[in-house]
Amino acid sequence: MLRQPIRTLLAAALLPVTLAHAASPNDTLVSPRVADGRAVFSVYAPDADAVQLTGEMLEYGKAMPLAKGADGVWSLAVPGIAPGTYRYTFRVGGVDVVDPRNTEATRSQTRVQSLLHVPGIAVEDAQPVPHGAVAVVHYRSPVFPVPRRMHVYTPPGYAPAKGPYPVLYLLHGGGDSDENWSTVGRAGFILDNLIAAGKAKPMIVVMPAGHVPSADGSIAGAMTAMSADVHNDPFTRDLVETIIPYVESHYAASPRARDRAIAGLSMGGVQTGNIALAYVDKFPWVGIFSSGWFPEMRPDVERLHGKDMDKAAKTERLMWVGYGKTDIARDNSKAMLRMFAAHGMRYQELETEGGHTYANWRSYLARFAPLLFRD
Repeated sequence: MLRQPIRTLLAAALLPVTLAHAASPNDTLVSPRVADGRAVFSVYAPDADAVQLTGEMLEYGKAMPLAKGADGVWSLAVPGIAPGTYRYTFRVGGVDVVDPRNTEATRSQTRVQSLLHVPGIAVEDAQPVPHGAVAVVHYRSPVFPVPRRMHVYTPPGYAPAKGPYPVLYLLHGGGDSDENWSTVGRAGFILDNLIAAGKAKPMIVVMPAGHVPSADGSIAGAMTAMSADVHNDPFTRDLVETIIPYVESHYAASPRARDRAIAGLSMGGVQTGNIALAYVDKFPWVGIFSSGWFPEMRPDVERLHGKDMDKAAKTERLMWVGYGKTDIARDNSKAMLRMFAAHGMRYQELETEGGHTYANWRSYLARFAPLLFRD
């Protein structure tokens, strides 16, 4: 007597589930779609009044409107995108959001953005070569009240028995995080390709967090650490007193100074310059990308590190500096090089097209890494 009512009740109970899983344009939506330098961005937002695209593949500060289809899908085709990797978001109702159909994303200091990769630069693409690994490493530092994080790349075939490996400490820019060099910066792919081609030695790459947390440990209040007085700089203390010993005790990392390099972009370039001068004997391989001391910092640099620059002039080392023709840091870079020259320091200088962008910084890493750890 109860079978029919039970079946009826079950059918009624399942009806909402069935309807909830009815086909939707969002179920098969692909975004972005890339072909021949053209990218089509799409997002299912049937209730939105307007959707815009913002991103590094567009003119700086520009937002482009998407067109709404009858199915509630907003789309935009952007032609002529040069090969490379770009961060982007959708602006919906005045709020920047990630592309929900794109699983490739990157986290900076206070935001998340989606990633667009347009193939065509061989050293940056995912080539059919052996690949290394990037680990997310959490550690405690006596310098800070909160746990710290860094990303560590180990080369293809990494094994302690094959060590010790040389180490590159690679610093990010202001507003970014320890994640960005291995996402939008493509550092792992770049090293994989260079190593596979025999152009770079297998190396460990350590990408630490360069910002200093506020007194309560919050990220939102994080400070930019670029003081010329590195001996009182928390980031430098963390690097020298905690990160380097951690890497050399947890990885098959060489403890020899000759096997240690440091490089950084923008904020990380200032940090690199400070550290390279204060610890001339610890870092014989130095790369500064799109960076240099601000005018107000230069007197302190001269006062605190004048003798260090004199010492560096007598020390065998690589000082490699790259910047773009339209780079906001170009003037600072050139002023820094004039300071080096006044103290007799030798350096390699490269001016490229373009500005203060990851397009240049990826290129600089690809040029810099092959120069490292050569006898």
